Amino acid sequence: MFRRITLVSWSRRGGQANLLKPGAIIGGLLWALTSTVFICSALVLWAIMTAGQVYHFGALLTAGTMLGALLGGVVSGRTAGNMGWLHGVVVGLLYGLVMLSFLAAWNGTFAALPGLAGRGLALVVMGVLGGVAGVNMSAYGRRRDNFRPGLR
Repeated sequence: MFRRITLVSWSRRGGQANLLKPGAIIGGLLWALTSTVFICSALVLWAIMTAGQVYHFGALLTAGTMLGALLGGVVSGRTAGNMGWLHGVVVGLLYGLVMLSFLAAWNGTFAALPGLAGRGLALVVMGVLGGVAGVNMSAYGRRRDNFRPGLR
């Protein structure tokens, strides 16, 4: 059932693998932030276009940040090609710190820090899941490169 899922690849041919690839981490972080900005923009547009008086966007914003961490982990894992869980952890941590600093600047204080610690842990977990999924997506993509439907 789990034969083809790669969790850890420590080394490769020709020597020790680089553990962290900065380009993969930056790309994952950019995807996470861009997807969050897109979701927030869609919610603002929804509030402008509809005639409601009260909007409860808390759950949607939480889901949007979790989706951002997941997408960032997928992109970093796919770009890195190995050690997707580690890239996902780094992207989740950096994304959580960016979100924490944004909320602290918005509120003017770190008063909600204990409540945000649980959300930061969830962002790291989503980044790890995305990193593992991204590494395995790139493995399946390499196998499909030679596949040409209709040509035999």
